[in-house]
Amino acid sequence: MASLGLMFTYPGNPRAMKVQAVAALNGRTLEIAPDFVMGKTNKSAEFLSDFPLGKVPVFKSTKGLKLFESGAISQFVAESGPASGQLLGNTAEERALIRQWIDFADNELFGPITPLILWRYGMGAYNEDQEKSSLERLNISLDALEKHLGGRQYMATNQLSLADLSVAAGLYWGFAQVIDREMSSKYPLTSEWYLRIVENDLVKPVFGEHKPLEVRKSHP
Repeated sequence: MASLGLMFTYPGNPRAMKVQAVAALNGRTLEIAPDFVMGKTNKSAEFLSDFPLGKVPVFKSTKGLKLFESGAISQFVAESGPASGQLLGNTAEERALIRQWIDFADNELFGPITPLILWRYGMGAYNEDQEKSSLERLNISLDALEKHLGGRQYMATNQLSLADLSVAAGLYWGFAQVIDREMSSKYPLTSEWYLRIVENDLVKPVFGEHKPLEVRKSHP
């Protein structure tokens, strides 16, 4: 099957992995720019002429459409195949619920998790106040997820949708660097749901093998 287009990103970017998982569930393919180097390619004049923000992921379709923001790219990919109803919803109510959890992932998961993982990946300085406030925000978000998932298999509908992929992407760095065994034990439904999503036969090749974090790194 012909590719939908070319996506620019760096390895292990959960926002891009979300898009790739959408493509897999939708029976579509997209290419990943093979020579992309974060901090170099995205600062080049050629790249910035198409995407002035210099952020990734970004996408160029085979028909010349240029998109930034992973939510927009995901929607385009989702609407380009036979599983669009499953991924985006079949009714106004389903579409609104799915949109709700996409926004939740962007604001309430990526928001607090990003400052928690930057210094752990060696890309920022440790800030004690920020660490504390971000952990508090993350716990509030995980509490909300835990309550919501009671009696549910999926986030928004009765099948795996873009809501699930978005929330799983939002938690990816969290489970890699912050949500260790002690913390995850407080949120068993969320932890079980996350594992179920990332272990899906079509999602797992994108997200990779889930390796539980034993103890999160603490600042010396």
